[in-house]
Amino acid sequence: MNPVLENSLLRIEVEPEHGGRVTSFFAKMTQTELLWYDASRLPVNPALDYDGNFAGGMDELLPCDPPEHGFPDHGELWTQPLQATFDQDRLILEGRLPKCGLAYSRIMFIDNNYLICKYLLKNTTNQPLDFLWKLHAALAISPDDRLMVPANCCQAADPGDWSKAPTGLPHHWKGVYDIPPMDGSSDFFYLTDLVEGNMELLRGDGVAVRCDFDTHVFPCAWVFASFGRLNGSRTLIMEPCTNYPLGLDDAVKAKCCAHLDAGESLATEVRWSVR
Repeated sequence: MNPVLENSLLRIEVEPEHGGRVTSFFAKMTQTELLWYDASRLPVNPALDYDGNFAGGMDELLPCDPPEHGFPDHGELWTQPLQATFDQDRLILEGRLPKCGLAYSRIMFIDNNYLICKYLLKNTTNQPLDFLWKLHAALAISPDDRLMVPANCCQAADPGDWSKAPTGLPHHWKGVYDIPPMDGSSDFFYLTDLVEGNMELLRGDGVAVRCDFDTHVFPCAWVFASFGRLNGSRTLIMEPCTNYPLGLDDAVKAKCCAHLDAGESLATEVRWSVR
């Protein structure tokens, strides 16, 4: 049975077998499941890429997005089982990514209407490591919903294909994104020059899901949305990220890439809330 964190307001179910993916984020006050998750797409088929295995939920990409430097598509973490233990009301997830050598730890607990995640990454190798770390929360959506992010700049991540914009030219971000009809399309874009470290989805039913993060660790936010296109999913994925743009080598050149020297650690806290 998968570990569960629960109080009078929230119920969170976690799947350690797939990188500690959160498979349910349930708001008891409104009896609302906030994630898009399709368990029928599991177990993971190693012959497929990440999109072929995409089942939704709330997971993380580490240490890459596209397959680079010998790392799998969308990184190692989602393919790896983590050790899960409870310390009173706290769930501790731990593991080591064998290809990149990162030790990974996430402590999760609920405080009122917040899911709090305390992270520690450590480079256990004797070499410096450039890497991407991205949160990846697949939220259930409908055309009445609206995404709000305090950022100044927006740019299509995959113009002409997954992105709606025909070019990758940066433009001013108006601060909000209205969810369009579920017409089988998709969208994919970067948000940079963040004013604050938060992303919020305001649902048509009045429930708001928010992520608060440290912009020193996650200086940009990516948004991927499938309006029925990817495996039939109707989801907007909130993606606070260490890197910009997509590939590791390009992010290094742009001087916006996560980096740990040999033996160095990175600690941060992320808060998810529902109101």
